[in-house]
Amino acid sequence: MARSVRGFSDCRRPGLREWEFDWRFADDDDSFQGHFPTYPILPGAFLLEMAQHAANHALAQSGQTGRRVTSVTRLRFQNPVLPGDTCTLQVAWDDLDAVQIRFTKPGGAVAHGILGTGPVPRHAGAPEVSAAELPRDPTVALKVLPHGHPMRLVDRVALDGTARAVAYKNITLNEPCFSAAHRGMDEAQLAYPLALLVESFAQGAGLLLSRRGFFADAGGAASLTVFGEFRGIHLLGRALPGDQLRHDVHLLECGRNVAHLAGQTSVGGRTVALFDDLMAFSIGATTLGAAGGQR
Repeated sequence: MARSVRGFSDCRRPGLREWEFDWRFADDDDSFQGHFPTYPILPGAFLLEMAQHAANHALAQSGQTGRRVTSVTRLRFQNPVLPGDTCTLQVAWDDLDAVQIRFTKPGGAVAHGILGTGPVPRHAGAPEVSAAELPRDPTVALKVLPHGHPMRLVDRVALDGTARAVAYKNITLNEPCFSAAHRGMDEAQLAYPLALLVESFAQGAGLLLSRRGFFADAGGAASLTVFGEFRGIHLLGRALPGDQLRHDVHLLECGRNVAHLAGQTSVGGRTVALFDDLMAFSIGATTLGAAGGQR
């Protein structure tokens, strides 16, 4: 996880329950590395990570030391964050169960949503999931996904027709997100970043959607699958180095260019995250290139 995502560059408190945070992304910021190699944009899941860290900071500084972000009620994406952008996040709440977040950048809105908070989730005690297996293919992700290193976050996938996929991601201590790990870190500090967990699940969803033609338009030209909105992400536990993430992805509905998916992520039969509804849509790859040219 890039330092520019994990740490904001500026923080302000304009009101008792209002906070503002800034991030400045250099043209060569490694937050964009591998996503996507030709048309770099900040992964939407990284915005979720930024919101989680900022909201947790605001809660702690407001005396709510026993509460953390535990769910994502809704996060809707409006415009991409590009290399060279400055991004501002506004965090505010009247009710701690519904923390309002809004990302902007000069010239327009980026994303907005609602986060839920509660007691810090424990590592164990989440419900178990079925261990049913499907044949796994280690080559599909490389053939289908446009991501490059270090954003290839699916190692193997098992596709069950066009309605279900099980994707796997092996977490190792040698990953870039753990480059600053040291012997004094505890289990909570070694938890796999939320942004990467969500991005990995989303890539599993993208592989399932590839069965529906979401990586090529009607004319055969290259297209990309991006996510427009997250609804109902529930954080139930941690994943650690040495764990294998298992993403069970189910297609809820699918149109020509828009789809809704749901599912869960588990580690060793223990559920660590639930996804109620992820909205994905297919756009031409040149659309992102045009967006970059309009900056």
